[in-house]
Amino acid sequence: MNCYNHQTQPAVAQCPNCGKGLCGKCASLYSMPICNTCNKRRIFGERSRIITEMLLTFGLGLLLTVLFLYFEHGQHPNNPIKLYVVLGVMFFYIFSGIIPGWKTLTSITPRVFLFLPLIGWLLYFIVKFLLSVAVGLVMLPVRTVWNIARLVSLQNV
Repeated sequence: MNCYNHQTQPAVAQCPNCGKGLCGKCASLYSMPICNTCNKRRIFGERSRIITEMLLTFGLGLLLTVLFLYFEHGQHPNNPIKLYVVLGVMFFYIFSGIIPGWKTLTSITPRVFLFLPLIGWLLYFIVKFLLSVAVGLVMLPVRTVWNIARLVSLQNV
């Protein structure tokens, strides 16, 4: 088999996704032997995943904050607007941290919880949700900076 891009060169590797042959030059372009087309698809998929995560994170934070402030204003319509601004910023940060906290806990949670009965699953998710709010306070800025840095690095590829 010869290289897909350089038909006169013998293939030394194969793209793991599509099976195209790659010569030594093409196989060493990236950290793993992968063809240009599959690498572009991989980068597009990673960008999409990161952007989706960020939109969900901040969208959930905004939605829950608006709902919270709507019901809070309905119960206390005479509160000053400054209070709602402070509450809005504070709760937006707290609610936006739920997804980063959940993802962090998922990455460190052992798989032994797969064998829980139904009540165990319910307790597991309640505890995990409460912990994700707390962990999210720390992980929101960490994951946001990491995601932005990763998007910038993918732009340069």
